[in-house]
Amino acid sequence: MPDGTPDRSLPTRVLLACSGLDHARRGYETFARECFEALRDDPRLDLELVKGSGARGYRERALFTLRRDGALAQAMGRAFGFRPFRLEALAFAFAMYPLLVRRRPELVYLSEWDTAVGLAKLRSLTRQQFRLLLCNGGFASSGFEHLDRVQELTPAALEFVLAQGADPRRHFALPLGFAIDPVPRTLSADDRSALRRRLGLPRERTIWISVAALNHSHKRLGYLIDEAASLQPPRPFLLLVGEPDDETPALRALAADRLEADGYDFRTVSPGEVPLLLRASDVFVLASLAEMQGRAAVEAMAQGLPCVVHDSPVMQFAVGEHGIRIDMRSKGALADALSHTELPTDGESAASRHRHVYERFSWDRLRTQYVRAIVASARDREAKTTVSSSTAEKVSR
Repeated sequence: MPDGTPDRSLPTRVLLACSGLDHARRGYETFARECFEALRDDPRLDLELVKGSGARGYRERALFTLRRDGALAQAMGRAFGFRPFRLEALAFAFAMYPLLVRRRPELVYLSEWDTAVGLAKLRSLTRQQFRLLLCNGGFASSGFEHLDRVQELTPAALEFVLAQGADPRRHFALPLGFAIDPVPRTLSADDRSALRRRLGLPRERTIWISVAALNHSHKRLGYLIDEAASLQPPRPFLLLVGEPDDETPALRALAADRLEADGYDFRTVSPGEVPLLLRASDVFVLASLAEMQGRAAVEAMAQGLPCVVHDSPVMQFAVGEHGIRIDMRSKGALADALSHTELPTDGESAASRHRHVYERFSWDRLRTQYVRAIVASARDREAKTTVSSSTAEKVSR
């Protein structure tokens, strides 16, 4: 419209921004891709995906910007004491400037805190009118003043930030959406054996799988290695799948010292390969004590896999009564649980795990709530408050 006010009869113009998409393999990137695929054709949205690498596609563009895996980002990180992915995320905000001028979005939706900081500064300097909606998957509990809306991923997370003094008009609860098939996939014993052979996994051993960043400080994979090593032979095969970081070499050294050479493997794979590795495994383990939603556990349950996680309100929301929740702060707790607990591996139990996450987290169930939240965040404060309250009530049940 001539005065710059959005025409509310038109779809809401939204940029879904993710600097690491197509070259990093974390939950942020997986969510951005799945969210775009789920929402891009909704007539209520004029949605475009903006990423830091890869090919252009339908409503999808890559920007020339600093990359975390490049020599320049690595050198700058060493020089200034910043992790390269944070430098990438901040630089990406300023690389978006020409696109912001051309597209004039009403809303930028993103997960990276540093990109949001850069965009807020850019918006202030250029007097642009777009709003910022952050999907809070990074443990932020304060400092939200530069954001217009914040999506908390669980009712517990919403309660926590509000208890810290966050503005209740700015925050709402809405879990991450997941691409989950409505009907669970089941493998026969022969098919599973063939899949293990194809993936280069042991065919006769019990396989523990953990899908997480390959570190100890947050994902506590050192604890997982020690727990597996404490068991008497024959030990389970430990399959650690995730993106490496600066802690990974020490984890590899620990595994080499504590486990047999043929008793473990570290793998970094594409998101499309993760479901295959899950289907080939016997039990999923997530050893971290703090998660914003427990994405990897939800993905494992979507494949029907038994899950063992730390007992916390967030993980209770993720796995419900269909997972095994224990206190992983204690040495020996995981080894004891998996030694003395009979895992429910029958088809009915697998179907129940799948059904739990499908009903709570699938895009089939959450798509409409996402569209409403995005439109409300871009256009109307009162509508946003309504979305916040109704969504929190729904996901709490």
